[in-house]
Amino acid sequence: MKPTQFFSLLLLSYAFVGCAPSTKISKKTISHNYYNTIFSPEQILKSSLGKVDVIITPIDAASINRETFEAASRDGNYEKELATAIEKEKSKLDGLSKSERAYVKGKINGIDAVSKLEKENLIPSYTAYLLMLRILYGKEYGNNGREVASLSDVELFADNYNPYKINQKYLSVFKVTFENKGNEIEKIRLKELQVVGGEELLYPLGIEYFENNLKDEPEKIKNAYRMNMPEELVLTPSQRITKFIAIPAINPKNENLQVQIIKGKEIINFDFKVKEKEASKNYLVESYEIFTTGLGDPLSQYFYCALNYEKGVSLALSDARIFVSEEKKTVPVSVYVVAIDMKTSKARTARKVKFRFGEQKKNKVIVPFESSSKE
Repeated sequence: MKPTQFFSLLLLSYAFVGCAPSTKISKKTISHNYYNTIFSPEQILKSSLGKVDVIITPIDAASINRETFEAASRDGNYEKELATAIEKEKSKLDGLSKSERAYVKGKINGIDAVSKLEKENLIPSYTAYLLMLRILYGKEYGNNGREVASLSDVELFADNYNPYKINQKYLSVFKVTFENKGNEIEKIRLKELQVVGGEELLYPLGIEYFENNLKDEPEKIKNAYRMNMPEELVLTPSQRITKFIAIPAINPKNENLQVQIIKGKEIINFDFKVKEKEASKNYLVESYEIFTTGLGDPLSQYFYCALNYEKGVSLALSDARIFVSEEKKTVPVSVYVVAIDMKTSKARTARKVKFRFGEQKKNKVIVPFESSSKE
């Protein structure tokens, strides 16, 4: 059977098939410029807080994205988020035309099909999450491989559950580890910590700040309760606890930054040097096309696709084309496709696992569906 290229179609999109990606192989050089804030030293340990050792580590707030997503996954929170969104879609059905109802039902069936794959351990959880968001919310939740996150060597998780991103901006965050080496209970209060940068004095944000600024994001608030330094931290003997403190984004032009713990008349200083470094990286990327077999007429289907590089990045695709860097051509990758029948709303899934883009002839990735006769 001749392979057919899939197109990610919206309602009435059969009128715009000419806008789908061409099969011409395209090579581009992508340049990404970015700034890194570097702290020296990377962390400081002090043993002068009575019987309590303290380690303070400045961190990139985005690095918490993975931890917060995994916490949400354990709690079933992202499943609740999707379930709520699906119920919202279902509530629209009565007022829709026949074709619109089929489209919405198809999206619901597509999400159910991906959820089934995840439960059967046939797709990584985070890849499944991205694919379900792509089905639910459309092309704006898709990528083409040229983005910074797509080109990264490590998985950059979504920030949906990270309490330290507010109003589309990250706070400055410090990881603070306390270890009680004494035989008595020790107490550390949030108001005993402060951060000094140049002539600017900042106080760590308490839970009330997150409650007030994340009213519409209850899962972020839950993670703030879990992760943020409380008003008072009680340490039992031999206990080691890690919490986070956050302040408004620091000014990297202030070269000296000091975290202070003040208990009574005693001041403990953690002195860091801050440097902002501009960096850039060029990537040579080449386009590949996703094709399917076993489905018959591709114009009768809506298609959605996601991929996962082994031990690396996951992304949901905006359409049938993916740009792949030279470095990633040799990395094992798995592709997952959902096809939804426009009329019946039936959803089917297919996978092509652990292949390499560099080994695909004519830059075509063929993902086979089982024929209907086998079902």
